[in-house]
Amino acid sequence: MSKLIIFLLMVLSTFVNSQEYWSYNIDFEDPGQLFRLKIDTASNPNNIWQIGEPQKTIFNSAYSPPNVIVTDAINSYPPNDTSLFLITHIANDGFIWSQIVILSGYYKSDSDSLNDYGLIEFSPDNGETWIDILKDTVYNQYLEWDTEKPVLTGSVTEWTYFYVNLAHLGDTFDINIGDTLYYKFSFISDGIEEQMDGLMYDNLHFEDWSEGIKEFGFDLVKSKCFPNPIKKELTISFNNKQNSNFDLYIYDIIGNKIHGSKTNSNIVNLSVSKYNNGTYFYKLVDKKNRKYTIGKFIKE
Repeated sequence: MSKLIIFLLMVLSTFVNSQEYWSYNIDFEDPGQLFRLKIDTASNPNNIWQIGEPQKTIFNSAYSPPNVIVTDAINSYPPNDTSLFLITHIANDGFIWSQIVILSGYYKSDSDSLNDYGLIEFSPDNGETWIDILKDTVYNQYLEWDTEKPVLTGSVTEWTYFYVNLAHLGDTFDINIGDTLYYKFSFISDGIEEQMDGLMYDNLHFEDWSEGIKEFGFDLVKSKCFPNPIKKELTISFNNKQNSNFDLYIYDIIGNKIHGSKTNSNIVNLSVSKYNNGTYFYKLVDKKNRKYTIGKFIKE
């Protein structure tokens, strides 16, 4: 059993009966995860997405060197082009109660604002329906962004992090364990040729997990933390309309509790400047009223 699974069992052990966790990264260095990714050359034989070391004017380094996925590692993107790649995801427990389904990663953009742009779409039904997770107005209520939505057009020249939870789409589309789901990443250019770098991603991260708090009658409340990644001051915002008393715990990646406090507010501000760089988890629990929330943040 991995350290991360052991950690999650420890974090939830005070009131959880069982939980499952799936997580994987596509950092474009480890070939072991690339079976999930397909660059679509069927609809576009000249698809410009490439995996490799970026060698352009602005796109000249990876977030985690050496490789990224980029709209051509050397050349500017062409006009009148639509190129895409797909990532296949098999639904696990995260699309049933209680749900955590995370898509996150880093991106850069260098394109003609609004005219040339990227899309991130999600299909909960094996490709029959595609939801634009950045602009969709029908399903937007089911998406929980812990960061600003990525701006996949114009000039974004620093590596920028994005993080979204898509779990509640499972309620809407009745997603079952084992269903095939897709993430689609596209780049679209108009008819004007631009000498610009396009779009690139690195360290795409996927999570799909659940835990058995429901069996003990605990209710999940929504929460988010920001900024994420964080350097100094972390803010956790959560649903506590009754100003109930919550216990706050912070754990490191291997399950060591490094903070414990109480709050009756719906906003918690916490200094993490002295924390080592890495991944941390928070848990807020109101045992009297049987409510809880959990989340993750990255210290840089």
